[in-house]
Amino acid sequence: MSPVLRMAAKGRCFKNVSFETSAFSPTQIPESDIPEIAFAGRSNVGKSSVLNRLFGTRKMVKVSSRPGFTKSLNFFTVDGRFRCVDLPGYGYAKVPPRERERWLRLTDAYLRGGRDIRAVVCLLDMRRHPDQLDAGLFSYLRELGVAAVAVINKADKVAQPRRKRAVEAITALLPPLRHPVFTISARTGEGFEELSYFLCSLVGSAG
Repeated sequence: MSPVLRMAAKGRCFKNVSFETSAFSPTQIPESDIPEIAFAGRSNVGKSSVLNRLFGTRKMVKVSSRPGFTKSLNFFTVDGRFRCVDLPGYGYAKVPPRERERWLRLTDAYLRGGRDIRAVVCLLDMRRHPDQLDAGLFSYLRELGVAAVAVINKADKVAQPRRKRAVEAITALLPPLRHPVFTISARTGEGFEELSYFLCSLVGSAG
């Protein structure tokens, strides 16, 4: 673990998490008064499971068998000091085009709202190479000047001897990033200690 993460490990990370509100339209987005970390990814990348693992619960974020279930911006307050924001998933073909457009407008309003967004966690699947939609997310965030943190989920789905090669192949397709790439498994909890401490260090909630 790096010196920064060792220092962060002394603090409290993702304690006292509470659901704050859901925003289905830009007018429902709450005022920005504390730092925020947003979470984005394809509709089947396991975003809800990742958030529940970070929060230390199985019930805080709804996990659905139907990809594309998240239809709003969902705000969670962590220890009263920062927020985690669950963004609608992307790339699910069965969602009507009009609904996809609404999600895009809602996400865009959030990201362009002048908020204190410390980073957007961009979730990827270890079994799949990033495609045009994934690349578009990173490009979009770069244009907005919002930091992206690449997090590769579902490590448990790939045999240990193949993981390094899979991570290298995915990383090679990503743009230059200011933060390290993390490898995790929402099912087993692999990689979550380091990820949680790193995210808390971004918002100054550790130490």
